[in-house]
Amino acid sequence: MRTLSFLGLDAAERPRLSATSIRQLALLGTVVRWPGLLFAAVLSLVVPPKSAVGLALVLVWVTVYNSWGMIAISKADDRSILRIGRALTLLDTVSYFLVLFVFGGVHESTSIYAAYILLIVWMVAYDGAEGAMLCVGIFVVGMIALHGALQAVYRTGFGAQDVLLWSLIMVVAGAILAAYDRIVIGGVLPQPPGSRAALMVETPVTSGAVPAVRLSPREQEVLQLVSEGYSNSMIAGHLHLSENTIKTHVENLLTRFNARNRAEVVAAASRQNLI
Repeated sequence: MRTLSFLGLDAAERPRLSATSIRQLALLGTVVRWPGLLFAAVLSLVVPPKSAVGLALVLVWVTVYNSWGMIAISKADDRSILRIGRALTLLDTVSYFLVLFVFGGVHESTSIYAAYILLIVWMVAYDGAEGAMLCVGIFVVGMIALHGALQAVYRTGFGAQDVLLWSLIMVVAGAILAAYDRIVIGGVLPQPPGSRAALMVETPVTSGAVPAVRLSPREQEVLQLVSEGYSNSMIAGHLHLSENTIKTHVENLLTRFNARNRAEVVAAASRQNLI
């Protein structure tokens, strides 16, 4: 996923979480959804939904994909766990607006929009700034669609002020969370391409010896360019390949070297005299 590549910001890619951390984060999401379902059910007793059948269908829908998620996470390998966790969170964004619709909007309690920030937190954890941009974009489109549907079905006024105000709030929240993730948690600031300083960042040493890794010629080329500080888009241009292909090669390198970020890949490869 390279939603920022057209802005030239892909060099600010966050250090990747380990597969174990991603799995724990995805599992936490499946646990949190159950209280969320219970809350929606209890809320329907206090604030009757516009469509009781619609709410029941949404609750069943969330139950089904959350149950699937629990099974899929337990069976997923390290390469597919990120896709599963990301997919579950994106399904949550859709379900969020479906719940708001069946209740006929949020009325005076517009602060319920703030609950969406939790979904931004999850997407930032998975994909850094790109996850924030994607989640905020979904919120803006979702708000426009929600108020348009409310106006068409329930004959309510279009809440343009709510759409604009909360969209701006989510943009700011997404930017803050992405910056915090990048600078504080990631602990790696972008460096000029080709700079060795980008690779001289102290990172935790993974436990256990890293087994010898055999690389294909193409993986060796990608590894060499990563060690020189090239971003994915720069590597793609240098090797005349698509950016998605380069992303796949980099992800494979992270997995094969049991590394959490590009610096750890370079360090592990250097210890094995691969670069």
